Amino acid sequence: MLQIGKIKTYLLQAISLFLNQVPIKYFQPKWKSDIYIILPHSTEDKILMLSEDGNYFLPHVRVDKCIDFENLISIKSQIEPKLEFSVNILYYASLNYDESKRQIQCIYVLEKNGATSQQADWIDLQLLRNLHLKLPEHKSVIETYLTEIESGDIPELRPPWAREGWLQAATQWIDEKLLELNYQRLSPVECIKSWGISCVLRVNTSGGNIYLKEASTLPLFCNEPVLTVELANLFPVHIPNVISIDNQRHWMLLADFGQPVGRNAPIKVQKDIYRVFAQIQIKSVQYIDKLLSVGCLDRRLDWLATQIDVLFNNEIALSQLQPEEIEQLKNLNPHLKNLCSQLASYQIPQTLIHGDLHLGNVAFYQDNYLFFDWTDCCISHPFFDMIELFFYSKNKPSSKLKDLQKEYLVQWTAYEPMSRLLEAWKIAKPLCALHHAVSYQYIVACLEPRAKQELSNALPRFLREVISATTQL
Repeated sequence: MLQIGKIKTYLLQAISLFLNQVPIKYFQPKWKSDIYIILPHSTEDKILMLSEDGNYFLPHVRVDKCIDFENLISIKSQIEPKLEFSVNILYYASLNYDESKRQIQCIYVLEKNGATSQQADWIDLQLLRNLHLKLPEHKSVIETYLTEIESGDIPELRPPWAREGWLQAATQWIDEKLLELNYQRLSPVECIKSWGISCVLRVNTSGGNIYLKEASTLPLFCNEPVLTVELANLFPVHIPNVISIDNQRHWMLLADFGQPVGRNAPIKVQKDIYRVFAQIQIKSVQYIDKLLSVGCLDRRLDWLATQIDVLFNNEIALSQLQPEEIEQLKNLNPHLKNLCSQLASYQIPQTLIHGDLHLGNVAFYQDNYLFFDWTDCCISHPFFDMIELFFYSKNKPSSKLKDLQKEYLVQWTAYEPMSRLLEAWKIAKPLCALHHAVSYQYIVACLEPRAKQELSNALPRFLREVISATTQL
C-alpha cells in the first residue's frame, strides 16, 4: 500500500509539473468568429434576411479563428463564397468580443450591388418590428440601419469610406491617375484596411502595386497627403513616393514600398531605425517654419501645458478611470506643468515627430528605411516619439532596451551630454504619455459611437502611464 501511495504521489507531481510547463493556450477553446451580413436591396429600403421555423436571421458565416475587424480582405474572402457574388464592405454595425469564451460576433454592412436571392426575404423597417429573430440582440442593430436608409439621416461622424458611393468615386480617381501615368490596372481596386480613422485601398498595376489612403480630418490630425509630399521633398529616401493627391478629399496615391519591418524585427534593425529617425528629427529643426506653414500642427511643450486642465476636466475622457486615479491625476496637474518647463530647459530642440512611431509604420525598401502613416505628425519634443521604448517594451530584455535607448540618444549628444540626455529622458516619459493621452482624447471624441471601442483602451492606458511614470521620478 505504501508503494502504491508513493506511485500516486509521483504521478500527481508529474501531472502538476506538466500542467505548469505546458502553455495555457493548449487548454483554451479555439477562437470562433461569427460574421453576420446586412445586405441592402438595390432600390428599396429593405435588407436580405433568411428564416427557419419562423425565426429570422441575417446571412451568416462562422470562421474558426479570431478575425481582425479591419482586415476587410480576409472578411470578404469568408463572405463572398457564402453569397456567391462580389461585395463591398462599408463598415461593421456591431462588434462584440468575448475573451472568456474566445468568441467574436460582428455584423457588417455591405454596399448595394443589385444582387437578389430567391431563397430569402427582403425585410423593411415596418416588417422587422413584427418579426421574431433567432438572435433578438440583432434587432436594434438592424432597426438602426433601416432607420438610417429610410430617413437618409447618416451619422455626421461616419467617415466617407463607410458611405455608399465612396469606393466607386475612389476607383474612378485611381483610374484617371493611372491613365496619366500610362499604367494599366491589372486587378480590381480592393480595400485592405478600414476602420474609424482611415482607409487604405490597393490595386495591382503594370507599374506594381499602388495604394490609396484617406485619413480622418481629426482636430489633431494633419493633412497627411500635403504633409507627406512635403516630407518626401525634405527627406526623399525615407518617405514613400506620393504619386498624386486630392487635397480636397484628403486622398493620397502611393507607390509600393514593400512590407513593414514588423515588431519582431532583429535588434540590429531596430537600432538602425531609431538612429535614422533621430537623424531625421535633428535635420527637421531647420525646416520647422516650413512644416508649420504646410499644416504640421504646433504641439510644442508650452502648448502641451495648456492642455492639462482641458484633459483633466473632461469627464468623458476620464470616465474609464477609478475615482482615486482621477484624484491622483488632478493632484499631479501643477507638477506636470512644471515638468513641461523643466524639459524645455534642456538644449534639446523641438522637432518633427511622427506621432505614432512603431515598427509597423516602418518599411525597408531599396536599401533605405521608409517611415509612413504620418497622420499624427506635429512639432513637439522628439522624445515623445519613443512610445515603443517607454511603454511597449516590457517583453524586451533590459539590456536590449538600453541598447536601443543608447542608439537613439547618442544622436543628440551634440546638444547635451549623455548624462543630461538621460535626465531629460526620465522627465519626458510621463509627458510622452500625456502627449498621447491628449491625442486620444480628441481621436475617440470624433469617432461615431459604434467605432469608439476600436481605441477606447488607449486613453485610459496613457492616463495611467502618466500617473505611473510621474510617481517614479
